[in-house]
Amino acid sequence: MRRPANPSAFDRRRRNEAGVALLVTLLVLVLIVLLTIEIFRVGARAAQTGAYGRDSIRCALVAEGGIAAAKVALREDSRDNDYDTLNEIWSRPAPPIELGDGTINVTVEDEERKFNLNRLILPNGNAPDEQRLAVFRKLLANLGIDPLVADATIDWLDNDDTTRSGGAESSYYLSLPVPYRAKNDLFDTVEELRLVRGVTKEAFEKLKPFVTVYSSGFVNINTAPKEILMALSAGKDASDGGEIGGAAADQIIEYRKDKPFQKTRDMQNVSAQLKDLYDKTRFRDLIEVKSTAFRVRSTGDFGGTARTVDAVGVRSGNDIQWRYWRLE
Repeated sequence: MRRPANPSAFDRRRRNEAGVALLVTLLVLVLIVLLTIEIFRVGARAAQTGAYGRDSIRCALVAEGGIAAAKVALREDSRDNDYDTLNEIWSRPAPPIELGDGTINVTVEDEERKFNLNRLILPNGNAPDEQRLAVFRKLLANLGIDPLVADATIDWLDNDDTTRSGGAESSYYLSLPVPYRAKNDLFDTVEELRLVRGVTKEAFEKLKPFVTVYSSGFVNINTAPKEILMALSAGKDASDGGEIGGAAADQIIEYRKDKPFQKTRDMQNVSAQLKDLYDKTRFRDLIEVKSTAFRVRSTGDFGGTARTVDAVGVRSGNDIQWRYWRLE
């Protein structure tokens, strides 16, 4: 489905779609809350737990309701999903929703704005994807993180025990005070990166907002932050089209506010330099204009007690399949 070329028509259509999605979302929330209240009303006399325990359960149930509401919003958005931007119903900051004496906060962020660590290795499992490795090195440099982390990450992922220069395999990890082996397989969670040599707590906190293990492996240029955009032009053929520096990344971000990229080739319209980059390098092999994986965080708060559901879902057609689910 194509969006109208007329900006005013486009705005009206987006507002209408947002209104429908928001209405459905609120209806789901109301149903969840009513169900929760009924559960507590019927089971109050038999409850063998204190006030804190009851509030904790209530928070968890309402947080799950927020996840269900986000799922509805993402499904509604899928009807017009040729491309995804920072102006979708799911991506806009939402105020806390008041629920009697409690509140619920829901945030949704697409994972395609990030760099997928698992795509550093080729499908054969024993060799790196050199283009993506160059991008990862550039990202590390931009964030002020030791570039040797890239080699250690490849060693963690590849299926052999041959140590790369600057990397680490099981021989290193087994020598630690608390020994363990290199995984030699894909990451299951981003947090697993903390096990990799050189990834200190400080380095992990810097890197965490920009990496994922759930995305398609392509970066959505409509949602990617400046740090990711600046890393994408790295690679052995980068000299053919120049690089995306801070100024060029700012140009992309400013351009997409009013003219979101409907196709990856629309990047050529931003500037002559970016046209060269798109035409002459493999930069275009790394990018996309839509998102398929989404992280949803939903927090229910009652009387100072809070529980959060952190979930990642992959959207396929009109369905969301949850790949990660954690109650905090």
